[in-house]
Amino acid sequence: MKRAYTLFFLLFLRCVMGLGQQVCGRVTDIQGKPLQAATINIHWQDDKSHVGSVSSDSSGLFIFKDLAIDRFYRVRVSLIGFETWSKDSIGIGANSTVELDVLMVPKSSNLEEVSVTAERPYIEKRSDRTVITPDVMLTGIGGTAFEALEKSPGVQLDRSGNIRLSGKAGVSVYVDDRPAYLTGEELKGYLRSIPLAQIDRIELMTNPPSNYDAAGNGGIIVLHTKRYRSRGVHGGASLAYQQGRYGRTINSADIAINREKWAMAASSSLSTTNTYTDLDILREFGDGQVVMSPIFSQNTWIRRKGISIGGRLGTDYFLDESNTFGINLSLQSSPIVLESYVESWFMTSSEILDSILQANNREDRTFSNLGTNFNYRYKKPGSEQKLTVDLDYLVYNGNNEQYFDNTTYLSSGEPIALESQFGKVPNDIRIYSVKADLIHPVGNALRVSTGLKSSRTMTDNDADFYRILEEKLIVDLEKTNHFRFRESIHAAYVNMDGKYGNWNYQAGLRFEGTISGGHQLGNGSQPDSSFNRRNMDFFPTLYLQYRPSGESKHAVSMNYGRRVDRPHYAWLNPFVTPFDKYTYYIGTPYLKPSYIQQAELAYNFQPLLDLTLAYGKVSDLMSETIRIQDGVYYSQQDNLGLSTTMSATLNLSYVPLKGLTLNCHAAIHSINTKSEIFGQNMDTRGTYRLVRPTITYKLSERWSFQVDGEYQGSQKFAQFTMKERIRANTAINFKMNSICSFNLAITDLLHSDINAGDIGYLGGAYATFSTVRDTRFVNLSLRYRFTKGTKNDRNYQGGGAQSEQQRTG
Repeated sequence: MKRAYTLFFLLFLRCVMGLGQQVCGRVTDIQGKPLQAATINIHWQDDKSHVGSVSSDSSGLFIFKDLAIDRFYRVRVSLIGFETWSKDSIGIGANSTVELDVLMVPKSSNLEEVSVTAERPYIEKRSDRTVITPDVMLTGIGGTAFEALEKSPGVQLDRSGNIRLSGKAGVSVYVDDRPAYLTGEELKGYLRSIPLAQIDRIELMTNPPSNYDAAGNGGIIVLHTKRYRSRGVHGGASLAYQQGRYGRTINSADIAINREKWAMAASSSLSTTNTYTDLDILREFGDGQVVMSPIFSQNTWIRRKGISIGGRLGTDYFLDESNTFGINLSLQSSPIVLESYVESWFMTSSEILDSILQANNREDRTFSNLGTNFNYRYKKPGSEQKLTVDLDYLVYNGNNEQYFDNTTYLSSGEPIALESQFGKVPNDIRIYSVKADLIHPVGNALRVSTGLKSSRTMTDNDADFYRILEEKLIVDLEKTNHFRFRESIHAAYVNMDGKYGNWNYQAGLRFEGTISGGHQLGNGSQPDSSFNRRNMDFFPTLYLQYRPSGESKHAVSMNYGRRVDRPHYAWLNPFVTPFDKYTYYIGTPYLKPSYIQQAELAYNFQPLLDLTLAYGKVSDLMSETIRIQDGVYYSQQDNLGLSTTMSATLNLSYVPLKGLTLNCHAAIHSINTKSEIFGQNMDTRGTYRLVRPTITYKLSERWSFQVDGEYQGSQKFAQFTMKERIRANTAINFKMNSICSFNLAITDLLHSDINAGDIGYLGGAYATFSTVRDTRFVNLSLRYRFTKGTKNDRNYQGGGAQSEQQRTG
């Protein structure tokens, strides 16, 4: 006992005599005996950068001095013959010391693998972002990245499938520093191809720092996939089967091999799609719009069947302690078939049936992409100084072959007209990008980051439409088109972050110059046209955070930023693309970018709650608009004018009893949109509420149970008024051992998640819609992980082609 007191006194003496912020501790075995020569590594938790390594002395003691303030660290301890010990989320404040008691467990063939790790919280609030751990949501296990985003606090999906963050559209989605591929339904399809088993964490940034691209009025969502950083061979697999009205699967596997001089990681996914959409649309026409029957009622049943195959391969070569070269390849292919049956009823104003239109439509869609990345990293040993260079080349290829057969019947059932149409819409997008970033510390309290980026995007979209008459193809010149678009973006930024007293600060300025041009090739009925644009913009950001002391759980912060939302490439394409005979999508090459200025004020009390108040003002807001002309329903993106958003969001996390955890996200958003639309003055204001509660109960070390739900109140935005939505989910999880687990989840128990609403400002017409999807299903999943090796925290993920990919929809 006397020896133990002496060792603790030595530990205390070493800690109090250290300089600056520090982490110290003592390494012992399970009998309390000190262990000498254990290897202790410390890393930054956010980007995994290595900070330093030491060995325990004869008393088992170790210490890291002069650590950067207001950072979270990860400590790993390894020793031959013992299981690796680890601890995350170690916070360091000014002149603070964190003491660790490291208990090393001997390796044994009779013992399961042991990792003493601090449990990661579901929500972690940082000064410039919110970090989500999706594995905590049991009802999402076995699902995809799409389900993970649906359950993330502050994230909503609008009627078109576009993502909103804290009530604002124009969100850029990144996967390992590379953006998602499409928008709307296409983006949802891509996110559904990424198994949740491969997602480590999700970062939500409403006001991203200046080292990120300025694109995205709603902010940035970053999905980080899981990475192994231990020497040896590691990997895992996830199998999931979902049964709703139809069955589908989500499967993935990954492996990593890490050696002294090189590391390689590969992952693959195979998912099937088999689902439906039941869409009801009602359109009523006033006197000024009567070009067809006064009432048009339509039901569309869409069946989606397809497969998604994806793979990633990355390798790093460690030239020495400072220099690393890397290559990353990614590939995805997602063919899908959409078969739809449409029945439309044309009625008089007294709802007497006049005629019926029946359509059997089919779309064969293919989408594939290949991404290549070459990167170089230099990191000065023992310093935060770092230089990274990325070269990217990305290719996206898609094709959509459409077959439409429309037959019109009288109310008596007699056919009176038959129309058939065929369309082929291939598209090709190529992105080149070069990017360099430098991080340089200035003393112990300031870090300066600066960088340059240049990218070039080229798109080529061709559309050939034909009317089919007596088995002959006749070119439809109204819809046939060919559009080419070129864009170059050149950017430079500087960012500074540091600490002064009890204040943490970060300030940045980003410059982006954009040169773009489009060429619409003519045909027999449409002449050539082209346009060219140049924009030069500055985007400032500022973050301030006050914490009464380094150990305080209270913090108050504010931030400000300016961002831009550039048109997606598909929105600039002036094609007229049919959905059915009376519904079309049309693009416009004259769409202007929109800009947002946003400020936030937040209070955080760890780990119980955080409250954020936000105000955002958008000019030249880009939004979907609907117009009805000659009885045809046209959807297109347009610039609406001015929109303001005021928001209040609250995140709560409370543990009232051992094993019981309560989480809740609540938000109120007030949106006001002012614009002139189709010759009418529009001034819409709406306030809607969002509540997402989660109850998790850990029955034992092996069994866990969870119930969660969501309520979205009715809301108004521009032309659209959305009805309230509600859903409830439940799940139970069983851990067979440390490497294998089963999960059973039921999503949307009551099948009440229905997307419905109405559309206004249609010039004398009125429209409503209701969409029912295959949202109620049972999900049974199996996860298996294996790992063998000692700690080696060297890892780098390159990627410079960022905002360009987000706009490939």
